[in-house]
Amino acid sequence: MPTIEPGAAYRMDRFAIRPRRRRRFRRRGRRWIRAILLAGFGLLLVLLALEPLPPRRSTTPLPPPPEGAAAIRHPAAESGLATVALAPLEPRGGPAIELPIPLVQPPIGEPMIEGFEAPHGPSEPSPSFGDLAAEPTPPGERERLAGDLARARGGELAALVPLPASPPVEPKRAVPADDPPPVAPAALAVPRLRGPSGPAPALTVILDDLGTNRSATRRAIRLPGPLTLAFLAYAEATPELAREAAAAGHEVFVHLAMEPLGGEDPGPMALLSGLAPEELRRRLRWAVERVPGAVGVNNHMGSRLTADRRAMTVVMDELVRLGLPFVDSRTTSASVALPVALRAGVPATGRDLFLDHDPRPTAILAQLERAERLARRTGSAVLIGHPYPSTLEVLESWLPRARERGLRLVPATRMIALRDCVAGATPVPECLVPAALAVEGPPPVAQ
Repeated sequence: MPTIEPGAAYRMDRFAIRPRRRRRFRRRGRRWIRAILLAGFGLLLVLLALEPLPPRRSTTPLPPPPEGAAAIRHPAAESGLATVALAPLEPRGGPAIELPIPLVQPPIGEPMIEGFEAPHGPSEPSPSFGDLAAEPTPPGERERLAGDLARARGGELAALVPLPASPPVEPKRAVPADDPPPVAPAALAVPRLRGPSGPAPALTVILDDLGTNRSATRRAIRLPGPLTLAFLAYAEATPELAREAAAAGHEVFVHLAMEPLGGEDPGPMALLSGLAPEELRRRLRWAVERVPGAVGVNNHMGSRLTADRRAMTVVMDELVRLGLPFVDSRTTSASVALPVALRAGVPATGRDLFLDHDPRPTAILAQLERAERLARRTGSAVLIGHPYPSTLEVLESWLPRARERGLRLVPATRMIALRDCVAGATPVPECLVPAALAVEGPPPVAQ
């Protein structure tokens, strides 16, 4: 019988070697980690030592102004300070007081976009460094400063007389013979809008594009007013709905279709720039006859026609004969409708804000709040909206509360009279420059 030899003895000491290796590897790993951390910390200290220190602000006073100077402003580019030297009203000798004033650059506003329409974009232009002298002094600041200086000079009176910024010089241009009388640039830049005479700010709400949708038009007629409802002459239901609007106490306007820029169709019997004068008059008379009870006109689209002086002269001459005022919807900043209307003898004014260029309810509410602020600031505001479901829904809840907040709702013809935008030899700047355009800049989209 074969014998089975026993296998080689299994070495048990190999299990005792592995733990020693693991411990040795762990010790080496910890040493490497400590070395890396120390090297990084040392490198950070070296970088901090090599970094240059920020320059210190100089406290050395600037040289005094020349003798006899009332006030001189020295810009200090290194320190960010400007020194205003103050001289006494009665010269009694002694050096002038130097007052360091930090110059902080104002935020730069959004650029105004020329040649476009729409109501809610641009903000007011921000002043530059040259305009710092024209900024208003906070209430009480001038009196407090004068008192401190008087105590420092032993009772002497001191006056702050900043040097005015030099206005830019613009090249003169030749004015054609048919241009309207020029309006003073100061009146256009900083308008003095006439506050309507009355106990509260006046607000005019014009709803356009009525007549094509019966249910939306009747919903607009049921809004609390008085509002100005502008009907499209070519709509089939316009005569019937215009009579209902007048019976409800609203003011009825002809929403006169005019030629726009681009290829959009303004509708049948629209006024086009290529038409002969007699055809323009015929289409205008047809539109007025289609809207019974109409007491005024505003333009539907028309960014091309309202910039055409020849065509607008024909239109305004016919409106004089018909005895109808005009409201410029301002679908382009190049419109000449207002100056041409006032020269021709047509009472006229312009839109300040579009209500529903963005038809979301939140955007419409924001435009209504802007219009309310504008009316309280300048005395009046003219809004133009459309019979969108969201617009009508917002107006149904907002208009009744407007009276509670002290606003007056007035129709467009009443607003023209309140703004004194009547015919005259010299157009009124407040009528040529609508309130929102003067406050916020040109609109952004053309139609």
